[in-house]
Amino acid sequence: MRHFDHSRNFDATRERPARMSMPLLCMPAMPPLGLMASIKNRLRSWRKRNHRRTH
Repeated sequence: MRHFDHSRNFDATRERPARMSMPLLCMPAMPPLGLMASIKNRLRSWRKRNHRRTH
């Protein structure tokens, strides 16, 4: 039974680094420009194809 395994308890006396090297969640302020250009080009191509099919 894992919940009775006391060897896995949290050790509060262990030293911790003063500051984490990398945050758990990293949200950049701006998305990659290549990705945005690719999405824009695909959307433009899709719209052109659909416009030609309907007209």
